[in-house]
Amino acid sequence: MQRPTHGRLHVRDARDAHTVFEAVRQGLLRPVTRRLNEVERSMHIISGAVFVWEESDDDLGLKRWTDGRVWSQSRMREPYLFYDEKLPSDDTRTNDHTPRSSGNFRFVDGIAKSGPVSPALSHYDRSEHHPLGLVKQAYSAWVLENPGAKPRKWHLTAYFTYADLHQIPTIDQDPVLRGVTVPVGIYRSGKARSRNSDAGLRASPPSSPPPYARGPPGPSVPNEVGTTDSSTALPSLQVAVAPQYYDPNVPRRGHDPRHAEDQRIIQMLNSRHVM
Repeated sequence: MQRPTHGRLHVRDARDAHTVFEAVRQGLLRPVTRRLNEVERSMHIISGAVFVWEESDDDLGLKRWTDGRVWSQSRMREPYLFYDEKLPSDDTRTNDHTPRSSGNFRFVDGIAKSGPVSPALSHYDRSEHHPLGLVKQAYSAWVLENPGAKPRKWHLTAYFTYADLHQIPTIDQDPVLRGVTVPVGIYRSGKARSRNSDAGLRASPPSSPPPYARGPPGPSVPNEVGTTDSSTALPSLQVAVAPQYYDPNVPRRGHDPRHAEDQRIIQMLNSRHVM
């Protein structure tokens, strides 16, 4: 049976998400490798549950996350996306034009609601109707374990209710996760990046021009940094525009040389004119 990667945890920022990812990478936590069935959904899609899964095109892998619930449109509260569960009572609340209540939830002692300490609180403050059901929190990152490896896309999906949020432990309260150190450069936010942009995470060597695009080698000339490059060098100005020296012993060709017969007739006419 598939179980949540973590049974009860509140993730507050990207660092928390990366800490959970690193715990999975180290084998301290287990990811979800397939879609949850109906029994698993009813048991584990609850407040506090956190699931980590890898996006995959394989038939046995996960292409997207499904939980059988109906959700609102996504709302970006950096760095997470939030979805509010749609409940039957929401239709009544939509038709009722009573002002939005300030809420009865007390999240953190001593901290005013005007200064939220996590995106979840920001989402609550900015919601037109305070969510009463489950809230889904989603984050994704590209995982690059070494420069030569193909990046993998990992997702974190968490659930909570605002009535329960203040009781859900955080990373620093978890005996395992608070000791996890996240290496630099392994996790990069997957926001606004598609699967076709994998190559953007890896440095590729510059491609050389095809053989048919290369011309005959010419004389090498210094380039901008003082080195020579015969493949792209241009001929020197002296070679390209060589001076034409006059030699009286060499007959010069005109731009429009006459035929021999034309030259004979011209000479004959000139001789008659002189006579």
